[in-house]
Amino acid sequence: MDVASDRVNCFHASRLRLLKEMQERRLLMELSKKEAQRRTATFAVQNASQGLAVAQQNCAGAEAELYQELMSLDTFSSAALDHHHLLIERLEAEITFRREMLDEARVAQEKAEAAASETRARWVRCSAAKRKWQQIEKDVRRALDIHLEAADEMEADDDILLRYGRISLTLKGNQIR
Repeated sequence: MDVASDRVNCFHASRLRLLKEMQERRLLMELSKKEAQRRTATFAVQNASQGLAVAQQNCAGAEAELYQELMSLDTFSSAALDHHHLLIERLEAEITFRREMLDEARVAQEKAEAAASETRARWVRCSAAKRKWQQIEKDVRRALDIHLEAADEMEADDDILLRYGRISLTLKGNQIR
């Protein structure tokens, strides 16, 4: 079975884990910025929506006042009608402007949400890669520890064999004489 920890030494595993941690931190900061932009865009949509509602209420109230004023006039003059018509057109232009602002804010919100979602997905992938390399580093360290422990045991066994081997040879030599 092909195991990544068998192909990587401890130094490289540590370096790759550190690289993945730095990438994850960078993406986490980027995600934080994108989330802030998304919240700002959502706030802008709310403000634009409220601005449109206020403009519509102002327009409706102004139209009602203008119509009541026209009804109270005994005679309609062309100038008065033109003046009222101009005021209504201004109010409608304000509503149109507020609708455009709301549409632009919604587009900006959709873009900000898409960017935040994309950054979140990249962060999740990077975080998974970081965890993978942490596990690989742990496996490499464990394998290295096992290898070093086995080497120490073999060295101790060799020392024991050499020490007791010499003693037994010395004992055999003394017995032979």
